[in-house]
Amino acid sequence: MGSSSVTIDKHHTQETVTFLHTIESIMQKHYRSNTFPNEAFPREDWKRLTDNGLLLSMIPVEYGGRDSHEEICALIEIMAKYNLPLSMYTMIITLLFIRNVAKYGSQELKDEVLPLFSTEALVGGFALTEPHCGSNLSRMCTVYRQEADGRYHITGQKHWQAFSLSADWWLIAAKNAENNNEFGYFIVKRSEGFRNIEEYNALGLKAIDYGRNEIDAYVPAYRRLNVSAERLDGAIDMLCASRLSMCAMSSGFIGRIYEEATERAAQRKIGNGALQDIAYVQYRLKLIGSGKTISQALLSFVSRYNDFRNVLTENFFEAQAIKALSTDKMLEGALNYQQICGGDGYRYNAPNNSAAYALLDSRVYTVFDGTNDLLYQQITEYCLKQCEGIPVSRFLATYDKTRFGLKHVNFDLSILDKNDNQAQKVFNGQIIARIFGLNCLNDVMQLEEEQRPFEYEEYINAVSFLIADIKKVITESECFSRI
Repeated sequence: MGSSSVTIDKHHTQETVTFLHTIESIMQKHYRSNTFPNEAFPREDWKRLTDNGLLLSMIPVEYGGRDSHEEICALIEIMAKYNLPLSMYTMIITLLFIRNVAKYGSQELKDEVLPLFSTEALVGGFALTEPHCGSNLSRMCTVYRQEADGRYHITGQKHWQAFSLSADWWLIAAKNAENNNEFGYFIVKRSEGFRNIEEYNALGLKAIDYGRNEIDAYVPAYRRLNVSAERLDGAIDMLCASRLSMCAMSSGFIGRIYEEATERAAQRKIGNGALQDIAYVQYRLKLIGSGKTISQALLSFVSRYNDFRNVLTENFFEAQAIKALSTDKMLEGALNYQQICGGDGYRYNAPNNSAAYALLDSRVYTVFDGTNDLLYQQITEYCLKQCEGIPVSRFLATYDKTRFGLKHVNFDLSILDKNDNQAQKVFNGQIIARIFGLNCLNDVMQLEEEQRPFEYEEYINAVSFLIADIKKVITESECFSRI
């Protein structure tokens, strides 16, 4: 039984179980990543999924939706279990587009857009990143001006947008042309002035088209979202939803590659035995398995203590930690899976594994939506602000999201109190995120046994590997200080 099935059967109403099993059966039959073409996802296939309610979990009931935070968590996990690119496909449309229309749209905008997405096979994208500003979004050059008739005129360029060539609707972030500290967020039809001018050939996630886009659009005033215009507060809330969902993707994805790697190790004959008899292969399998367990603990935290329908700016710490830790574990798992598959792991469409695509698809996750190096730095800076003058290590010992995780650490962490430069902040953010992971593992173990997504032995292994991660980061940080 896969990890997503365990989640479905133990935590949801019968109606939700039926809905999620329907989606899972479609994914299992038609869209497994090792059999479905590694190319742009056809609209007729998207229609097959949307006709069965794929987009409804983030749509309010009054617009024909299912309106369920728990459902979207399980849905993204299921999609990733069978096809990681399609999980990303689903997340972007539900959490970065539909969520923000439903939460921040005017009544007129919601009445215009949400009935369409509840009944048609539409694609909605999120246009934030630009060619010349990188991760420093405050330097974006796309601007808006309000015309005398009340409409907004939006001009500029964006790039690396999922669905650059294919989205029907866009959520576009732009800066006030007369005030660099004011930002606006607008819902725009592609036909109103969103044009692709260059297609990118991305290394992985081939189901999603990427490129460089030019915007010259006039949109009515009611299509501006009711989001804070101050600095980038609105974007932070929107990105938190995306980042929190990464643990659902990693749980499904790592769960699948763990099953595949275990099967491969059992079937691959080596001399008089099998690959699984080799001690270091056993270690690699445990390492992949620990990533699955860590991701399940993070997903349990998001499912029980967060809600995508709420404003998420107060969840900044866990959003950064979950995105960075989950995606680190995805890439780590994919690399180990490829090693176990040997030469076949480097073949596209290998008949006995999906390791090549698993690595290519997961590789980008540590880079996009803010590189993990940047997010780790931000985690440390967040803690420094919360400390109010006390050492970071003391703050973490009292912080609800880390204090129980620290009980697993029986060695000196005074390195966390040294944040004199950017590199030290990145190292310390890696440590803090893993302490948060330990905290989430501990939290799951407080549940009744039948509610836990993993066994005690898996919990112990995951704790051991996170402790090893922390010790490794400390060694790297000490090495850096001597360079």
